[in-house]
Amino acid sequence: MSGWKIELLRIVLLVGVTAGRIQSLASPFLKESFQLSSSEVLLEELITGPLRGRDIFLFVDEYTRFSMPTLPSDANTILMATHKGFNVGHYPNYCLRGSSYIAILLFSRTPSELFHHLSLSAAWNPTFLLLINMNATQSSMTILDHEVVQRSKHLVLLQPFNKGTINTFLVLTSFPFRARPHAAMSLWHKTYFRSDADLFLDRHPNMEGATLRLGSWCDDYPFIYLRHPSDDQCVGANLDTLTLIAAKLNFSYEVQKETQDQNWGALENGRWTGMLGDLVYNNKHLVINLFLVNYERWRDFDTTYPYHAEGFGFLAPLPPPVPQWKSITYPFTGIMWLAVIACTLIVSLLSALLPAVMEKDSVDYVRHILMVYGGILRQAVQLRGVEWLAAWWLSCIIITTAYTTNLVAFLTVPVYPTRMETVAELAQSHLRLTMQDYGNFVPAALKESSDQSLAALGNKLDLFTYELEYDPGFRGIRNREQVLIETYSYLSNLQMQYNATRYSYLMKEQIYSGHSAWFLPKNTPYTTKFSHLLTRLRETGILYKFFIYHFPPSDGQNQRTQTPRLRVDQLQGAFLLLLLGLALSFSTFMIEYATKKYETNKLAVFQY
Repeated sequence: MSGWKIELLRIVLLVGVTAGRIQSLASPFLKESFQLSSSEVLLEELITGPLRGRDIFLFVDEYTRFSMPTLPSDANTILMATHKGFNVGHYPNYCLRGSSYIAILLFSRTPSELFHHLSLSAAWNPTFLLLINMNATQSSMTILDHEVVQRSKHLVLLQPFNKGTINTFLVLTSFPFRARPHAAMSLWHKTYFRSDADLFLDRHPNMEGATLRLGSWCDDYPFIYLRHPSDDQCVGANLDTLTLIAAKLNFSYEVQKETQDQNWGALENGRWTGMLGDLVYNNKHLVINLFLVNYERWRDFDTTYPYHAEGFGFLAPLPPPVPQWKSITYPFTGIMWLAVIACTLIVSLLSALLPAVMEKDSVDYVRHILMVYGGILRQAVQLRGVEWLAAWWLSCIIITTAYTTNLVAFLTVPVYPTRMETVAELAQSHLRLTMQDYGNFVPAALKESSDQSLAALGNKLDLFTYELEYDPGFRGIRNREQVLIETYSYLSNLQMQYNATRYSYLMKEQIYSGHSAWFLPKNTPYTTKFSHLLTRLRETGILYKFFIYHFPPSDGQNQRTQTPRLRVDQLQGAFLLLLLGLALSFSTFMIEYATKKYETNKLAVFQY
C-alpha cells in the first residue's frame, strides 16, 4: 500500500481514538494491508523492523500459546522469561534497567502477579518497554497506568484491533501529564514503524502545566532560603534555576517551607527522614536543597547529574593576636634581620680598616662607622674620601624603603600566630566541635569513621537544638572554646550574618566533600529531562551567576574605602623604640658627663 494511504489512515485513527469513537475503517485499499496472521508474525516484524539489532528481554505468560519466530541472521541477544516465578535477583541490573535491553511483555491476561513482584524491587526500570496484549477479547489500556509500567521513559502498548476485515494491532502510548493520558499512534504496519525512534515516542516533551510539590526546607543558603525571617517567601539560586526549567518544561511548583519531622534527610534505622523521606512517604516530587550524592541516596532515589561540588567546613576562632609592640619587627623575617645586621657590621669594619691601610695616618674611626650607620638611618653625610660607601648607601635606600612600605600594613592589621588549617590539627587541639541538630548524617559519620582524626572529632562533638538558631555555636567561637561545622557555603553566610569575621576564620580543609544533585523518587521517567537542562544551565554559567547573586557583599564591600588612621596602640613598638633610644641617649649623656667631670677634677688636682 502506498505511503500516503498509510498516513491518511494514521490521521483518522488519531482523531478517532482520542475522541473515543473508533469507526470501521474498511475500504478496498486497506483490507489486505493490515492483516496479521498471528502474534508470531507481529513479533517477527518487530524484531526485523524497528527493533532490528537491539537486545531483547522477552516475557511470556503461561496462558499464551507462543512459538519463537524465525530470527534474522544478524539478530542480537534475546533473553526469555516467564511471568510466573520471575525473580529480578537472577538477572544483572543492565538487563532490568537502562537501555541495554528492550523489554517486551507478552500477555493474555493482566500480569498482576508479575507487576506485584516488580513493584517490590527498584531494579526494574527498562528505558524501552513494549507491552503486547495477545487476547483480542480483553482491553488492556488500563495497564498503561500501572506504576511499574510508568517507570519506563519510553512505553508502547500493542492492543488487538479487529474491525470488519481489519485484523491487526493498535499502537498506543501514554502521556502521563495530559488530561487524557492514553493516546493512539496508529495501527500497526511495518512500513510505518521503520526504527525504534518511530515506535518509541518521547512521553514527556513537556509537563502539560502540572504542579510539582517540592520536598524542601527554606534554610539552605544560598540555594533556597527565606528572604526575611518574618517573610514566608523562599528564594535562592536553586529556586531561580528551577524557575527556568519550569518555564522550559511547562510546569509550576509548590515550595515547602520546612519538613514535618524537623529533620534534614538521613537514613535512620532503615527509614528515610526529612526531605528525602518526603519523596518516599509524603508524595513529593523533587528535592532541590543541597544534598551530596552518596551510595545510599543513589540506591534509593533518582539523581540528576551533579551541578555543584562542596563539603563541610569548619569555622574556628581566631587565636589571640601577637602583641602590637612587636609590629616594628614584622616587615622583615628573622633571616632578613640577621642579614641586615651582619652586612652593617661587615661594612662598619671595612669602613674602619680600609682608610687605615690606605692613609696610614691617624684615622677617625668613629666618623667612618657613623657614616655607615647613617646610611641605615638615612641621615645626610658627606662621602668625600669614602666614595666607595655610595653602593652601601644605595642598598640602604632600597632596604629601608621596603621596610617602611611593609611597616604600614603591619601597624594597621593585627598579626596572628599560625592558624589551624587541617582536621588533624583540630583533632589534637583543645577546641570542641559543635553543630546544629537537624538530622544530618555528619554526627553519626564522624563517630563511626575509621579515620583517627575524624573519630576524635566525633567524640568531642556537641549538638544544639534547631530552635536556638546558631547562637550557641557563635558563643562558643567567641569564647574560643568550640569550632562550628556546617556546609561551606552556608557557613560563609553565617559568618557574615553574625558579623563574625573579626573573631573567626574558615579553615582550609573540608570533610565529606562531594558532588551535589537534585533528588527525585526512584525510577522517575523524566529525571533525564531535569538532568539535561540542569547540566546545560551549569555549562553556560547561569548556575554560577545565580550562586554569586545570592551571596551578599561583605562588610568591606558595603563600606566606602577610607584611608586607615593609625592609633596609639598600633604604634606601641615605635614609642617603645623611642623610649629605648631616649634611655640610651640619656645613659650616654650621663656617662659622658661623668667622664668629663672626672677628667676636669683630675686636671684641677694635677694643676694644684
